[in-house]
Amino acid sequence: MKELLKKMRVLEQEMEKAEQQSEYWLQEEHYDIEQSNRFEAEADSIYENLYQLLDQAAEVIVSTTFGRVDKSTARAMIRERRSDIERLFA
Repeated sequence: MKELLKKMRVLEQEMEKAEQQSEYWLQEEHYDIEQSNRFEAEADSIYENLYQLLDQAAEVIVSTTFGRVDKSTARAMIRERRSDIERLFA
């Protein structure tokens, strides 16, 4: 679980950088729609990978709690209370 959470942090940072680059190329003084689209596609790809990791991490929580926490709640816990989850699985 610790590794999943670490990978999620890295992907979140990469996705943020790609989104920033996409926005940069949309600014009037740097306008290049192809560059913007390329970075937007990269961010979308990273998001797909991030979602898969989120799903795996949620499964770990469901399994660890013997189903007392459902998958939907586990996902919300990871998104909203990440630091608490990281401490629990440290």
